[in-house]
Amino acid sequence: MSNLITTVGFFAVLGLLAWLGWGLEPHWASKDGRKIMCRMQLTPNDPRERPRWHDVKIAIDDRELFVYARSRRAADLRGNWRVIGAITDEAKKRRIYELRSANDDGASVRVPVKSRCVPVLDELVP
Repeated sequence: MSNLITTVGFFAVLGLLAWLGWGLEPHWASKDGRKIMCRMQLTPNDPRERPRWHDVKIAIDDRELFVYARSRRAADLRGNWRVIGAITDEAKKRRIYELRSANDDGASVRVPVKSRCVPVLDELVP
């Protein structure tokens, strides 16, 4: 009987850790807020398309963001981007920034509202 309780407890803890792990958003910001790791997606041309969020590293320059993609699937996100707008998702406590590239592609970056990079990114919003 104790073996059954131990097994059920083990799987309950394992399920709880998996649930917490899928719910956490990967994010990091440097102390000055000028280098961040966050999630980014391209804006789709077709409104029915559901693009995926990708992990990226971003260095914030004076007026631009330089994006390093962390995977091959996110290679389209690499390059220089400028911030054109921002909104706050109160339900999920995220700040979402709309970006535009030199060749007029659109993308979105999401970061936690309490991140150190939010004031830096807010300065770039026109």
